[in-house]
Amino acid sequence: MVNLKRDLFSGVFALFFGIFILLVSFTIGKTRLAGVGPDYLPKAVAIYIIGLSVVHLVTLLVNRLIKKNETVEKTDTAAKENFEMKTLLLTVFLLIAYVFLLQPVGFIVMSAIFLFGQMYILAPAGHRNFLLLLFYPL
Repeated sequence: MVNLKRDLFSGVFALFFGIFILLVSFTIGKTRLAGVGPDYLPKAVAIYIIGLSVVHLVTLLVNRLIKKNETVEKTDTAAKENFEMKTLLLTVFLLIAYVFLLQPVGFIVMSAIFLFGQMYILAPAGHRNFLLLLFYPL
């Protein structure tokens, strides 16, 4: 039951966060120098977040209907939950910073910073090669 509540909360949070990012991305200027403007990537990321959260919530609903009488065992450790929460919070921070700094800093620079940050956050702790990740998005 604990996992179900946590998964439901994360799905709803991701849905509202994706909607928020999508709405905020409409405030970005509409300059088009190379076919796509600086508003393209935040809108695309927001649409992916919304789509994945809807799929997550539908999957939870279907699994709940199928496994209505089964109990869910708690298999996650506290360390794993702490790592997941830290990763989530850092990713949310990066996305918000990306949206708000995109226009003043620029699309190319902010996209490179965002990609570096995401790769650094998601890389396993023993495999975080700073130099490799720094030059990989460029």
